[in-house]
Amino acid sequence: MEVEAEQKKPDALADSILRAAGLSVDDLKSFETVFRDLASTFGARISAQTDAAVTAEFLNIRSLEKEAVTDAVQGSALVGTVSVPKWGSRILLAADRSFVDCGIEALFGSGGSSEMATTIRPFTSVDMGIARQTFSDITSSLDHMFSGGDPLFQMGELSEAAHLAPGTVSEARMIACTIGLNVTGRSGHVSILLPRSAFRPMQDAIARLLRQPAHHLDPSWAKKLRLEVSRAHIEVEAYLQQGSMTLEQLALLRPGQILHLPKDAIDQVRLRSGDQALYKCRLGKAGSVFTVRITDPVNEEEDLLDELAAG
Repeated sequence: MEVEAEQKKPDALADSILRAAGLSVDDLKSFETVFRDLASTFGARISAQTDAAVTAEFLNIRSLEKEAVTDAVQGSALVGTVSVPKWGSRILLAADRSFVDCGIEALFGSGGSSEMATTIRPFTSVDMGIARQTFSDITSSLDHMFSGGDPLFQMGELSEAAHLAPGTVSEARMIACTIGLNVTGRSGHVSILLPRSAFRPMQDAIARLLRQPAHHLDPSWAKKLRLEVSRAHIEVEAYLQQGSMTLEQLALLRPGQILHLPKDAIDQVRLRSGDQALYKCRLGKAGSVFTVRITDPVNEEEDLLDELAAG
C-alpha cells in the first residue's frame, strides 16, 4: 500500500502544478500531441466508411487575433457551429471547398480519380448532408479526445461562409488547429477554432482523462501527452511564511522597519507556482547565493489542521 501511495504522489503533484499555473495560450505546442491524435482519430473514422485511401494529418496550431479569425472564417467555404454546453462555450469548424470535396470523394467518389474539379459548382443539399456527416466525425473525434467518448460537442448549424450572419464571430482571440484531409490525391483543410474560454476546460478534461485507470486510456497517448505538457514553462517562487498581522499593524508598516521572523523561519520556506503551494523547503546558502532545500510535498489539509490547532 505504501509503494502504491508513493507512486501516486508525483501524478497528484503534476496535476497541482498544471492546474495552478495553467498553460499560456501562446504556448500551443503543449497541445500539439493532442491534436495530432485528434487528426489520427478523425482519419480512422473516415477510413472506416470507405474503401478509398484516406489520411488525415495535423498541420499546425496557432493563436489568431480577431481580424485573423474573421479572415479564416470568411476565407473558408463552409462553417459549422459546435456548442459545448458543459464548457459554457462554442467552437467553429471552418473548412475549405477542397475539404468538402474530399468528404464527398471518400463517401461517394470512385476512389481512383486524382483530378480536381475544374469548376466550382454551388453546394447542393446532398453536399451539405455529406459535409455535416464529415463535421460530425470531427466532433466525435473531439469527444474521444476530451471526454473519453461521452457526447460533449454538439454539432449545430452548418452554413456557407458567404451567407454567415453578421456577428457570428465575436471572439477577440481564438486558437486555430488546422487538419488536412487527403483522399485519393485530393487534399483539403479544416480549421478548428476554439475561444480562449475553452482553453482551461480543455486542460481540465485532459487532466481528468489522465487520472482515469489505464484501461480507459491509451497508455502511449498518455505518455506522449505528459511528455509534451511537461515541456511547458511555468513560474515558481520561494517565499517565507511570516505568520499573521492585524490590519492596523499592516497599515503602520514603513520602509526601513524591521520585522522579527519566527524562530523556525529557516524551515518555513515554501515553493509555489501561482496560488498553489508545492513543496516545503529549508533556507540555506551556497557561497554568496541563497538556496532552498526541498524537504516534503505540501499537504494543504495538514497545514489547515495545524493552523486550526494553533488557533
